[in-house]
Order: sequence, then structure tokens, then C-alpha cells
Amino acid sequence: MQLLARISSGWTTLKFIRVILGVLILYSSISEGHAGGIVLGVLFTGIALFTDGVCCAGGNCYTPVNRNNNQNKTDEIEYEELGAKK
Repeated sequence: MQLLARISSGWTTLKFIRVILGVLILYSSISEGHAGGIVLGVLFTGIALFTDGVCCAGGNCYTPVNRNNNQNKTDEIEYEELGAKK
């Protein structure tokens, strides 16, 4: 069940394109009989299907959404003039 949930979740445009390209590589390699291309096609399609994002291995770069609205206040910034141009 967890495998099906992983495959069916997180579909973005980029993930869809990566899966389609992997399937095209796989189909082309099978029809031509290239073993190296078949391996690359399986690898490319598998990585595209089983990863959640583009470059996050195992969800290590996940950042939670900050729902604290108190941080909308901005601090006053003071600037110091260094010199006048003549």
C-alpha cells in the first residue's frame, strides 16, 4: 500500500515529463535491443516514479510550511550615509 501511495502522490509537471522521457528511453531501447539503454530507461523511469521531488533524496530537503502569521511585522532598518559624491 505504501508503494502505491508513493507512486500516486506528488505528481507535478516536471515529474510527469521525467516519467514520459523515461518511458520513451525504455521503449526506444527495447525496440532497438540496446541493453545499456534499457538499464538507463528503467533507472530513469524508476527514479522519476519513486522520488517525491526533483532532487530531494528521501525527503531530506523538506521544509515545513510556516503557519505563524506573527512574522509579518518588519523591523525598522537604519542606513548610514558613507559619503557624498561630487
